[in-house]
Amino acid sequence: MSSPVLLAIECSQRHGGVALQDRSGGVHTVDLEPGIRRDDVLQPAIESLFDQAGLNPPDLEGCGCSLGPGGFTGLRITIATARAMAIALRIPLYGIPSAAVAALSTSTPPGRVIVALASKGESAWLTRIEHPREGQWIGPGQLVTEPELGPWLEGVVSIIADEHLPSSFQRNAEAASIEIIKPRYSATCCLQMTSIRHEQGLHDDPMAMLPLYPRPPEAVSLWEAREGT
Repeated sequence: MSSPVLLAIECSQRHGGVALQDRSGGVHTVDLEPGIRRDDVLQPAIESLFDQAGLNPPDLEGCGCSLGPGGFTGLRITIATARAMAIALRIPLYGIPSAAVAALSTSTPPGRVIVALASKGESAWLTRIEHPREGQWIGPGQLVTEPELGPWLEGVVSIIADEHLPSSFQRNAEAASIEIIKPRYSATCCLQMTSIRHEQGLHDDPMAMLPLYPRPPEAVSLWEAREGT
């Protein structure tokens, strides 16, 4: 029995990549280095994957992409590309929360994990995951400030967070003996979540899929301030 041909795009963070599953179940990947323009390299990277696998875009049976939170431009390009492919090829589209990708990509001790994304000032977007390897969730993500942090830390063994995690969050984690682990974001893990969603038939509406921004993007706020809206 052949495997479905699936594509996954993970460009929500500084380090990005794309992954393609071929009919034999083999996985082909291309990494995208930080500091490059995603709109200049994403489509060539996808074309390279099809060449590696000896496939063509019409062979694709499903497409997944990381939804964020993450970088403003990277998310917009990622989702626009995935939506366009899903609509043009008439294939299902799967939006994968970036917290799930981080939890699956990052090596953590067994037990409950918090993924902290979009840290800014004294707040961060937190998501609790019971078993990261299986992607089991405990409720949706939420923008959390330090006074609200206590209940989030109950039963947690590690926090996946980058260097921007608020200092008050770091102090609370240290007091609770919770390890803070630097995140990874693997396109292969995004593909793994895409495959699970594909098997379950849980696709998203391409016309309704939008990036997950915990706060108004800075570019939007600057534009509104300039226009006086």
